[in-house]
Amino acid sequence: MEEDPRKAAQIDEIVETELARHWLAQGERLLLGCPPVRAHVGSLVGDRRRAPHVPGRQLPVVRLERPRWPLPVADLPGEDWTDDPTLGHWAVADHDGRIAVRLADHLAVSHGEARVVVTDRRIAVVYPANCLAGAPAQEVLTTFEEMEARRLAALDAPFLGRSVPPRSVIAFRFTDGSVLYTRDVHAVMKVRRARERAEAQCASLPAPDRRITAWHCG
Repeated sequence: MEEDPRKAAQIDEIVETELARHWLAQGERLLLGCPPVRAHVGSLVGDRRRAPHVPGRQLPVVRLERPRWPLPVADLPGEDWTDDPTLGHWAVADHDGRIAVRLADHLAVSHGEARVVVTDRRIAVVYPANCLAGAPAQEVLTTFEEMEARRLAALDAPFLGRSVPPRSVIAFRFTDGSVLYTRDVHAVMKVRRARERAEAQCASLPAPDRRITAWHCG
């Protein structure tokens, strides 16, 4: 994960350009495209803490070497996960079938190469196709866990942890009650930009269609 604000801004521009060129459908509007976060994923599912998070289901086969990252701190309280630099994401849910955990599964198995994308139509996990075994040679980006945008109940940018200053993260709060947190040095800017894009999109839609981005349009 990139902690330098200038480099992070350059990566953000690259990510948005790549999604616009290779992934967005005609007329679809990008609200938020996360960059790769090359770090461990942690989770609190029910009363079970997993750091690193280990998916409990079959997932795409990734043709990448396992990174030699140090392991997360074993006894760090879940609410202070941002104080551990080895963790880039944190999922909270009451069971493994919730949206945040399903997304976290992909972020974990891809070693940080997959990323979460939100548009005015859908939420998805997007992989670079060249990371996946058996991906078509002509494919640039591959999609998993695609769902309607209205499954996102709220999007915000809290500051978490006991560090000084606290760390900024993007919080994806889903309609099933689960939450996925993603570390991002530009979290506040990106959430504000996503809300502005959603607001502009909502204003352009007929009133009956304003449920398309439920976390903003209502």
